[in-house]
Amino acid sequence: MSNKRANGSLSWPVTCPTCGKGQILPLARSGRTVRFRNMSSLPVPDDLSIPTCNSCGTEWIDRPTATALDKALEERYQVRLREAAVADMDTLAALGITQQRLERLLGLSQGYLSKVRSGASRPSFTLASCLRLLAKDPEHRLREMEDWFHAA
Repeated sequence: MSNKRANGSLSWPVTCPTCGKGQILPLARSGRTVRFRNMSSLPVPDDLSIPTCNSCGTEWIDRPTATALDKALEERYQVRLREAAVADMDTLAALGITQQRLERLLGLSQGYLSKVRSGASRPSFTLASCLRLLAKDPEHRLREMEDWFHAA
């Protein structure tokens, strides 16, 4: 494309290849969401400009936009994982299941879940998923885990 700079970004304006009518211009707006990693819908920051056709609305992600979008979404992704993990730990704690017991069953170091709770450590998707499964059916899931560990 003749409007492409060496760094992979576009020089504005560009005629939209999708509709052939509009121009692609940077646009920041609220209400946008995108799929990121394993989450189906994360909100795009309202102030993040994405090259968008002013006629058909097609978004065109250049390299600088992709970098900025990935950075913003990674932060939001981490916040969501932590919020989910803490909510599930709270659910389990309300049933009398201690963080120490969870750490032992999940093979985590002592005090790790306290670090997740405080924001000092970031939970992995795998940890957040395990906590979610445990919180949905704690009686059966915890028994299954304990039985499995004692049998191993």
